Amino acid sequence: MAVLTNKPVRPSRDICAALGLAPYFLSIYGGNSFSTKKPNPEGLLALMAEAGARPEETVMIGDSKVDVLTARNAGAWSIGCTFGLAPETLAIIQPDVLVDSPADWTEALNPARIA
Repeated sequence: MAVLTNKPVRPSRDICAALGLAPYFLSIYGGNSFSTKKPNPEGLLALMAEAGARPEETVMIGDSKVDVLTARNAGAWSIGCTFGLAPETLAIIQPDVLVDSPADWTEALNPARIA
């Protein structure tokens, strides 16, 4: 797992560390980590390269159309979350799977749901 956000990298890393989540992420990248921001796929492609993952093995989870577009631009899957900062934008750009809670992520990752 990794974090790719358009928020600046330093506060993003601080938030993950404060929540005790930083050790679970391969990398934590912010909007100033690359020359472009989401929905440009540069950051997601870099994460996939770091992880040795192909697009069809990659899922981006997010709460906005920017996250869905980033996944599509990288050839990856998308899970849209109806909770968060901009879930209303998911009506504009439909994700591959839509969930209402983080508890739904496990079921959403079931190969039968995204195949």
